[in-house]
Amino acid sequence: MKRNIRFATALPLIMLVLAAFARAALCTMPIAGGTAKVKTLDGKQVGITELEELINQTMQKGNVTGLSCAIINDNKIVYRKSFGFKDKKAGTRNDQETIFSAASFSKPVFAYLVVVLAEEKRIDLDRPLHQYLDKPLPEYPGYADLKGDDRYKQITARMVLSHTTGFPNWRFLTRDGKLSIMFPPGARHSYSGEGIALLQMVIEKITGKDLETLAREKIFQPLKMSRSSYVWQSAYESNVASPHDEFGRPRGEQIKRNKPDAAGSMVTTAGDYARFLVGLLNAKGTRKASVDEMLQPQVRITYRIMFGPGALQETNENEAIRLAWGLGWGRFDAPHGRAFFHTGHSFGWQNYTVTYVDKSIGIVLLSNSDNFESVAREIVARAIGDNFSPFGWLGYPPFDSSRARRTPPPDPVAITVDPAILATYAGTYDMMPTAMFHVKFGGDSLSILDRDGKRWDRLHAESETRFFVKGEEDYRFEFIRNDGGGVTGLRLEWQGMRFPAAKRVDSQ
Repeated sequence: MKRNIRFATALPLIMLVLAAFARAALCTMPIAGGTAKVKTLDGKQVGITELEELINQTMQKGNVTGLSCAIINDNKIVYRKSFGFKDKKAGTRNDQETIFSAASFSKPVFAYLVVVLAEEKRIDLDRPLHQYLDKPLPEYPGYADLKGDDRYKQITARMVLSHTTGFPNWRFLTRDGKLSIMFPPGARHSYSGEGIALLQMVIEKITGKDLETLAREKIFQPLKMSRSSYVWQSAYESNVASPHDEFGRPRGEQIKRNKPDAAGSMVTTAGDYARFLVGLLNAKGTRKASVDEMLQPQVRITYRIMFGPGALQETNENEAIRLAWGLGWGRFDAPHGRAFFHTGHSFGWQNYTVTYVDKSIGIVLLSNSDNFESVAREIVARAIGDNFSPFGWLGYPPFDSSRARRTPPPDPVAITVDPAILATYAGTYDMMPTAMFHVKFGGDSLSILDRDGKRWDRLHAESETRFFVKGEEDYRFEFIRNDGGGVTGLRLEWQGMRFPAAKRVDSQ
């Protein structure tokens, strides 16, 4: 897909040259006030040249398209650097101001907002959330599936932020596509975006403000996170990374959300996210007590892997590091002291951050590549000396050289489908309360509304039921018919996973 880029043509040429030179310098040196070396957890130091050679070599080995890094020593940012391409096909490179998708890095920022509101007595972390609502939760859009199961009345903000609500991660990942409570609230840890979405709804009702407004007032502005937002800002248009697949191919554009989503809509830079971490580490007084509450383990994690069948298998593999979840953060204890971590994962985006509280050392890594997770452990081990992050539990695959240089499959070939068949696919398809697909028919072709709701992309057929969008060939949209021939839904397919969406009755 083509991106609209605005050039600063009104500036004199000399100013453009100087600005470009300044950006290049920022990308290749420690930040102002930094040093030529960074400290590691074992008390040693790594030279900047050595560190950058390591990262460049590891990225090349793993076929990682782009990466942005920030390192914290002594509770302050001492190093920032961006590597690789923001768009490999166009040959444009990342710099320190390049916007990345935060993906699930969005959740700890939201968790911090919630504990700040608790500090202000706007919400009680242990009061059932339904008590803040004007009507029973099943009467709200998207929550009718919970009718008849009163266990939702037990769910609190603390349960949401510690991922113990009993909800699935997302309902569209379940077999029947419905929201349900899988185990008694508070009984065990199970990562859930659905819980975050519920708490966002409650917070917005309590305050009368949307998430973006709250985050800007209480987090982004106070911590000087000028390149972070839960909704897309026009100021970002000139410098934004594109997601890349495992073959290094650009796959569409950054998702430009116009509605804030606490679970994953945030965009940011490595420097900005490091400012957030520094804000936590340097909190004082009552705010420090709130941060300490965030980082206090709430529930132990005793199962094998974060997602998939292994999430049901009990194990003591992580007993040595006392793996747990706090409020918004994963937690573990290592020989170097307490640590908190989080991951971010979306199509073409993979992120990781870990901070050792007692050593005042941390790292932020943002990547626009589907290959970063395979080399993440190598980078954090060499950059800050971290050998204890629970990458196995997170499901990060060990590096496999046979996968790193595979030949990409050919792009699909479009065929012609009878317009009468195409017309039957038009309608709205619901995946979850805040996610839906809009499909329209016109001019003998089928189109789908893009993810930011601003552009209709043509759907090209590779069969009568399977379609793709040029530039995003990794995704397939397969329309589903019942025995009578009526269209009842569609499935989004990606990397072997299927996400069902039901067609609205009023658009049949």
